[in-house]
Amino acid sequence: MICFKQTIAFGLLLVGIAVKSKAQNTGLPENQLLGRKYKTGETYRYKLTMSEYHNGQFQFTNVAVCELKVIDSAGVPYDEIRWISKKVLKPKDTTDQTPSAVQVQSYRISLSGKGRVDLPTISVPDMTEPIQDFNTFFVAVSPLIQGMGHLKHDGDSTSAAAPVIADFSNGSFILKGQDCLDITMKLVNTTKSEVALYTSFMPPTEAKLVYLSNDLSTPVIGNKPNNFQMVTPSGKDLFNVNYGREYFYINSTIRRSDGKIVKANMYNQLNLKIRVNCDKDYKNWQVEVPFEEERKLTLELL
Repeated sequence: MICFKQTIAFGLLLVGIAVKSKAQNTGLPENQLLGRKYKTGETYRYKLTMSEYHNGQFQFTNVAVCELKVIDSAGVPYDEIRWISKKVLKPKDTTDQTPSAVQVQSYRISLSGKGRVDLPTISVPDMTEPIQDFNTFFVAVSPLIQGMGHLKHDGDSTSAAAPVIADFSNGSFILKGQDCLDITMKLVNTTKSEVALYTSFMPPTEAKLVYLSNDLSTPVIGNKPNNFQMVTPSGKDLFNVNYGREYFYINSTIRRSDGKIVKANMYNQLNLKIRVNCDKDYKNWQVEVPFEEERKLTLELL
């Protein structure tokens, strides 16, 4: 069985977590165009739709809905999130995973300059992808991204000073996992009612990962260095090694009156090679196969 990364959100969410301490301790500047304006007690809902393709072939679509309630925590506003439904649509059948969705314990995230965008502990496997992807959309418009507070005019942009290396290992079905991304945020268009924001997470121009083995440095696609590597179990003392290139970008529409995301779209692609059934030293694999994963996501305010 060939295992592959189900969602790129692992790495990105760690980007948000890596810089959150600065926001919590000192507060980050609120952006007057993009800043979230909270109203304690307000409730609202989002629908998250994700379609996934493997090697160009459609696999399934997830449709999940969550409800958010604004609360105050020690003077800092947060959204308390609970999931209320999920369906998986495949070419031949539809599965209702709502019983799994409602099992997820509520958790909190905040777009306040003094808040946090933490990924909660995921104890319901069916909800791994929606939870991580939802957080990713919030990270992409968060003041946690360096320089976001200074975007004022159409065309203004900001970039992280250096590529960010994130570890998404979980000790279970991802024994080892790293990605490396350059982050850029750009203010695209401003109207009286809305702001369009583009956030990209792209491969760096120079190799920054310490590869599991030297031969993983050979680019899988194009001439940019590989920025993704992952090890998954495939049997007793056997492992699959996934390596290659990943990138994604998010276009967000933000309502100026309250700073809510009205709608956002994410495009996510991985071009990998998978070494199947490696030994403990990640050698002597049975076969190496190319693998492409493409994901298209939409977040909608209901």
